[in-house]
Amino acid sequence: MFKNSLIFGCGALNWDIFFEVEDLENFSFEGFRFFPGEEYVLERKAFFELYEKLKKEATFLAESGGGSSANTIFALSNWGFRCAFIGAVGNDPFGEKILNNWKALSVETSFILKEGETSLALILLDKKKDRSIIVSPGSAENYLSYENLRISSLRGSLLHLSSFASKEGEIFQKNLLNNFEGIVSFDPGEIYAKKGKAFLKPFLEKTKYLFVTDRELQLAGLSPVDLLEIGVNTVFIKLGKRGAMALKRNFTTRSSVYPAEKIVDNTGAGDYFNAGVLAGLLLGLPVDKALDLGLYSASMSLRNFGRKGLLSYDEFKIFLSRLK
Repeated sequence: MFKNSLIFGCGALNWDIFFEVEDLENFSFEGFRFFPGEEYVLERKAFFELYEKLKKEATFLAESGGGSSANTIFALSNWGFRCAFIGAVGNDPFGEKILNNWKALSVETSFILKEGETSLALILLDKKKDRSIIVSPGSAENYLSYENLRISSLRGSLLHLSSFASKEGEIFQKNLLNNFEGIVSFDPGEIYAKKGKAFLKPFLEKTKYLFVTDRELQLAGLSPVDLLEIGVNTVFIKLGKRGAMALKRNFTTRSSVYPAEKIVDNTGAGDYFNAGVLAGLLLGLPVDKALDLGLYSASMSLRNFGRKGLLSYDEFKIFLSRLK
């Protein structure tokens, strides 16, 4: 349906670095402990001190670009959709790596600003597959503005949004919404969900497809009925090991997870679920089939670190043919 139309993504652009430690519960840095399932923020200097410690004492596993919307757009581009990304990276080697990732997939990068420092994340895993994330927010988002990116209006088939960490990013994104002509999809994540109903409302009023976890609904103080009344067309709720469900007015469908043959890392699995669902909808699949494509994409992504587990173009086409 929209296969040849341009798809835009907008949100944080991170560089993720994966290390394995023996046991997270026994690992510490300057007396500070990192607990499984938790996310921490470190100032730049301390972050790089931890990075140097890990290079000496832990096992390097992989590195790749990250960010929720960025992962979703990366997947869609990998599957043959025409994509562009709107955001900011630092004027540093990590920012250059992110841009090179995009260029390798022919993603349009003219809307990515290059200023300040890139946002970084250290992802620590142990033998039990427990995970902690340590983040160093960059300053690149502080430079986001319509003037800097010379955006007046945007036309595309779809704009997929995820959170920014900065106030400047939030303001930029709201302005972007007001100037976009096309379909809007949105994954607020916990960062935006914690800001509550009033913050989310301008986003939700423009959103056709919403991707959210049951925990994020609780954090935001919203129910699926609230979201449909605000004007969201379809709500996709990610339920982890219990699968996922989709709700519209007078319509609900639910699917179970596809068993993963191999589980290495679950970083980005929810973003690849989003990508599978959006790909299905853009290609004209009914909601229940799009939901299955999303769950299959998420399950397959668990087989490797970050974007390395992503469905290949051929795998995507084979599973799509089964759904049809």
